[in-house]
Parts: sequence; structure tokens; C-alpha cells
Amino acid sequence: MPSVLHTSLWRPASLLAGIAMLFSSCGEDPEVRSYTAANHYEGPVVSWELPEQWGENPGMSGIMAGSFHVKTSLGPRGRIGVMPFRESVETTQIVNMFARELGHPDYNESSVQPLVARQKLGDRSFEVIRLEDMSGEEEPPRTALLALYRHNAQTWLFPFIADRALIDEELDNFYSFLQSTTLRAGKEPVRAIAPSLPPAQATSSGHQPTWDAPEHWERKPATQMRVGNYSVSNKAGEALDFSITSFPGEVGGILANVNRWLGQVGMSPTDEQGLSQYLSDRMIDEKPAKLVLAESDEQALYAAILLHKGRSWFLKLMGDVNLAQTEKENFLGLIDSFCLGDH
Repeated sequence: MPSVLHTSLWRPASLLAGIAMLFSSCGEDPEVRSYTAANHYEGPVVSWELPEQWGENPGMSGIMAGSFHVKTSLGPRGRIGVMPFRESVETTQIVNMFARELGHPDYNESSVQPLVARQKLGDRSFEVIRLEDMSGEEEPPRTALLALYRHNAQTWLFPFIADRALIDEELDNFYSFLQSTTLRAGKEPVRAIAPSLPPAQATSSGHQPTWDAPEHWERKPATQMRVGNYSVSNKAGEALDFSITSFPGEVGGILANVNRWLGQVGMSPTDEQGLSQYLSDRMIDEKPAKLVLAESDEQALYAAILLHKGRSWFLKLMGDVNLAQTEKENFLGLIDSFCLGDH
């Protein structure tokens, strides 16, 4: 049963970034989008009853009126938010904010309609949209469950970002939470715009990194999550995937990321003591970095981790172990050639 009642006065700043907070967790690459709002608060008020299994995220800021997680035996998981917008924000606009992060093509007014379901909760009707991860970047894949409520010249967005199993487990709690909310529109509607921004992977000086890849590696198009993207294969049908990604902060730390990668190649997680068997020190672009080498009978993970000026850079090769061993020197040569151009 819900137990915690919370009331929030949402106080916007002049330049805000909120969508990224919902995607930010270990290994995830947020896309930062900017929003503008009035400097003097005449905005919306929201209150809710929080399920016992949920906790509130500290340090909430930006366009979020509320930010929560699910308490599990593995620690906090998932991201649930409360975000007020003005009435003129279209469903397609909001869906595309999340769809791009999950590898979907942009939706238009026609193509988005099959995704929208109506959920009656008490005396209110919510638009509910579910987006599954199509990017192939995360394991387990993320799901975005979006609930929209429109009333009194205001649009209220409730995003729930987590792996599919957690969302399925918490669906009743999510709907109970939505039904418990009390929403009051402000005198002045919130104005939300999402201008195009430079790629999030750029360095702090605006430079794009460079590297030298083997000629026989097949370069694939960069994505919002990958500044570098390659595939490697041989006649035996073995294959490797190589990516270069960048995230703000330490995104959970080295242990959390290594354990996530180990799971992706079917290996058991480790602890701080066991982590040393996979790690060694290496200099990349004249900066201290960590090299990760892990192999099982069938799969291999080779990665480099570089922390620089508040960002984490990951250069990661994974796939069939025999081909990985063949390409190991090529991988090491690539990471040694990696240059941020931001000294």
C-alpha cells in the first residue's frame, strides 16, 4: 500500500536539462536536451502517494517535479519522473525524446498512434506509451513506459525507465502512483522546447576524438550512443562488436561497468578483490586509463576505460573468443591511437 505523501512546488530555472536524468545509470548514454521556462515561479503544484517499494532520488533539479527509483535487493533500480509541460506539447514530440535514445526512428503523428493506449485511473484518463529498446546497447534492454495526462492547459509526463522485467513487476504500483497524484496547473504554462545540440560525445573543448582502426574492420554509422561503431567477422562465422562511447561522470564506477560487460559475454560478476584479475594500467592519449581483458571458453571482452574532465570514455570489443584473440593486437593498436584532442 502507498505510504508516503509528498508535495512539490516545481520551480523552473531558465535553462534546464531533464530527459537525460531518466536515462542516466550504469553504461547508459544520455542525450541532453534543453528547456526554457519563466524565471518567476507561477507554475504547477503536484502531490503524490509513494509506494512503499519506491524511494525518492536526492538532488532533484531541472524540469523534474519528482524523481524516484524502485528499492530492490540489488539496490536502487529504474527511474520514475514527474515532468510538467504546457498543453501544446504534442505526444509525438515527447515520444521522440525517448524513442531516439532507444534506437527508434522518429515518429510522426500517424505512426505514433498505434503506440498510444488509454488507461482510465479513477476519474482521469492517461495516454500510455511503451517503447522497447531497439538499440542493442544495453543488457538487459531498457524499456520506457510513458504516461501523459492533459488538464487545465498543462501536460503532465510520468516516465518510467527500467528493464522490462522491473516495469512489469511494478506496473500496478506505477498505476497506483498515477492515480494518487494531485495536479494543479500553474498560472503560467511551462514552455518546453528541444533544440538540436552538438553530439554528447564531444570533448569539453568541442573537439571530436580521433583513432586509427584496422582497414578490415567494417565501420558502421555512428549513433547517438556510439561515436565509434565497428563490426569484425571471419569466414568461420565468428563476429566481434567494437564501440566507442562517452558518458558524463563515472556512470557507476569501474566495477559496475565491468560486471555489466561480463554479464554480456556470459561470465559471472566479480567483486572489488576479483576485479584486479581483469584490470591493468595503460596510458591512452598521455592520460592514465584502465585496460580490461576477460575471456571465457566462448566469449571475450576487451575494453579501455578513460576518465577525463568529468567524462567516461569506453572503447570496447566483445564477441567470439577465437576471433578476439586474433584481433587483440589490432584492438590494442586502436586504443593506443585514440586521441581526444582536448589537452
